[in-house]
Amino acid sequence: MSASLPSCPRLQHLHLQGNKYSGSISEAFLNTSQLLVLNLRDNNLSGSIPGIIGLLTSLKVLLLSQNLLSGLIPEELCELKQISMMDLSLNSFSGSIPPCFQGIRFGKIEPRYLDLDISHEKVSNEWDYTTYFRYGTLKKDYVLHSTAEQSVTNVEVDFLTKHRSNTYKGGILNFMSGLDLSCNKLSGRIPYELGNLAWIHALNLSYNQLTRPIPKSFSNLTQIESLDLSHNMLSGEIPSLLINLYFLEVFSVAYNNLSGRIPDMKAQFGTFDRSSYEGNQFLCGQPLNQNCSIVSPHPLIKFVDQSKEKWYGIDPVFFSVTFSTTYIIFFLTSIIILYLNPYWRRRWFNFFENRIYYPAYDFISSIVHKACAKLCG
Repeated sequence: MSASLPSCPRLQHLHLQGNKYSGSISEAFLNTSQLLVLNLRDNNLSGSIPGIIGLLTSLKVLLLSQNLLSGLIPEELCELKQISMMDLSLNSFSGSIPPCFQGIRFGKIEPRYLDLDISHEKVSNEWDYTTYFRYGTLKKDYVLHSTAEQSVTNVEVDFLTKHRSNTYKGGILNFMSGLDLSCNKLSGRIPYELGNLAWIHALNLSYNQLTRPIPKSFSNLTQIESLDLSHNMLSGEIPSLLINLYFLEVFSVAYNNLSGRIPDMKAQFGTFDRSSYEGNQFLCGQPLNQNCSIVSPHPLIKFVDQSKEKWYGIDPVFFSVTFSTTYIIFFLTSIIILYLNPYWRRRWFNFFENRIYYPAYDFISSIVHKACAKLCG
């Protein structure tokens, strides 16, 4: 990926998926400021995402899933304000989720379009690339202006939503939005700021190592249709205000450390079965058929700042195993030495007689003698 193709200055759509390319992501084609779609999924690319990717200010779709990428998710991705679909799943990214993701568009319709009215205007040739948009969650039909240089309607994009891979094509691509960070090694808390992505339709953070409670700000994801937080280490309760997410069709918090009562089975939450909650020992309520009055309290989880942890702190389990193993090895070694070496065996018996047997015999004899003298006297 170092020939003439990456340096094409007017390149808008780059699809190189499924070619088993290896090595790192070339910085050559990241200088193409007009790039709208970058699809490098299903290859063997390794290393980290170059920080120069933040120069792709026109990028709308970024697909890097199913590679061998690692390292931190760079904050330069937050410079891609026009992104509507980002898929970094099935890699080995580590560290925390950048809170600055809240600044990315992710399907947000600009306020200047919400009052657009051309009902009495004559449409001229400059609207040749206009997209007619009827969105079910809005009360009006909208005509959004889109130039040829900004259009992604002539490509197909596969994106995992609602636990299945869907293909998006045509005008809907301008309004579909999603963030997929699943199947990585991300840790730490889920940023509270992700709750500001009010226009996002799909959010998948499953199969990571995320901890702490689910942010209450997620109740602000008013357009969300698919929310998957399963297979992490999340704790605390499920925010009750999530029942206000009226467009939520797929929801999963399975296999975490959540506790407390499941939100009331109202609105969309009345459609989720036990598979959405299984694997959380201390969750109760319907549809788990677990009575909240008999569930034992969740053990208090203390989050320790490892930077302040004492250097002499000892893991009790590790100490017990190490001590037991050492004791057994010492005992067996002593037995083998005494069995194989007659000299040390005699020394041990002499030591036992002189230091243990005779003193013990004298002590017991004196006690018996005194007891007899007292009874007879």
